[in-house]
Amino acid sequence: MEIMMTLLPFVFLIFFMALSIPVGFSLILSSILELLVTRNYGFFQEIPTTLYFSLNHFTFLAIPFFILSAELLSGGKVIDLLFSLASVALKRIPGGVGVVTIFVSMMLSSIQGSSAATAAALGKIGTDGMAKEGYDRGFAASLIAASGGLAIMIPPSIAMIIYGTLSNTSIGQLFYGGIIPGIIIGIALISYTIIIAHKNHYGVKHDEISWHNIFILLRNSIPLLFFPIIVLFGFYTGKFTATEIGTISAFYSAFIGLFIYRTINMKNIFRIIDRATKVTVSIFIIIAGAILFQHILVLTGFTNTILSVVNQASLSQFEFLIIISVIMYLLGMFMEGVALNVLTTPILAPIAMHLGIDPVHYGIILVLNIEIALISPPVGLNLFVLSGVTDIKPEAMYKAVWPIILVLVVCLILFIIFPQLTLFLPHLLTSIHV
Repeated sequence: MEIMMTLLPFVFLIFFMALSIPVGFSLILSSILELLVTRNYGFFQEIPTTLYFSLNHFTFLAIPFFILSAELLSGGKVIDLLFSLASVALKRIPGGVGVVTIFVSMMLSSIQGSSAATAAALGKIGTDGMAKEGYDRGFAASLIAASGGLAIMIPPSIAMIIYGTLSNTSIGQLFYGGIIPGIIIGIALISYTIIIAHKNHYGVKHDEISWHNIFILLRNSIPLLFFPIIVLFGFYTGKFTATEIGTISAFYSAFIGLFIYRTINMKNIFRIIDRATKVTVSIFIIIAGAILFQHILVLTGFTNTILSVVNQASLSQFEFLIIISVIMYLLGMFMEGVALNVLTTPILAPIAMHLGIDPVHYGIILVLNIEIALISPPVGLNLFVLSGVTDIKPEAMYKAVWPIILVLVVCLILFIIFPQLTLFLPHLLTSIHV
């Protein structure tokens, strides 16, 4: 009976989500219903202050600025420029547009921290391009959905900002910690694409590489390629906070969009701000709801129960990370990535640190689990994003996405076994500063 009462908030949460109520509101309603059932009326007066202080973090201000930056850079001309550059430079590599799309996704991820925005920006042009070279449209959409997830691994990453704020972990170190894993995941996806393309005879043969065209496209891309340098240099010097870098990113994106690429004008600027505002509000509602829900879990004793179970099991770091990854995968099949991040971090991050796991390493493992959740049926947010921009039904992607999930799981196990892959750059930069 006691165990059932401890799990009751999750039962309420599943119930509200089954009614198609948005995740943020489901979390808030589940918390309120739990208080009513347990007759804990005294906590009701704390709900407004809990919701307010859950968002009262200076670092969270970086989120709307990075989202606005992503929206400002999502114009067709920017994507076309990156695609043209990658197509000319990589035309001799087997796999054709499939490989180009992943490479463009990696470049786009380095200038915007939103997975959904990256997937949406590449969805139409990438899917149509791959379809012209014989790729199955379901596979093409699944591949773009997966490569879009690189946006939360390769800095700047909104997911890392949320985790770093809630766990009091250096966001700069998290950003640098995601570089090597992001590159490895990108290479793994490219390798898988080449194998599938070779097996099914996807892709076309291209002419010789034109270094003249590469030079022209590279020259035109300099303002875009300079973007990640601004972000990483700001964290490397330690002179800017995440919020200040987010602000600089938004202004820089507006500048190159208005005056260099001219993708922004008075007709679409308000539409861009409107989209960024809606995304920001939805994320903040999820954050506030998840933190309130986490407070309810503390009241019900769920958090203490989990800590007690972990201590009694005497888990090793490897065992803990594997078990947590399985739990997150199961939760991620039905829960949006932001909610998964905010809901699990206050509970599991302290346990990970108690076991001696570096908070940066745990953060990278968490982000990769979220990346896997973004393409895992039946929810798989990125699958629905691709479905919306390409008119390909999610069911058509389900068969093709499972091998891609397996590729990401292999990468996950690799990073769990070899934490140095996530910690090398953060430790190197720390030693240089010292």
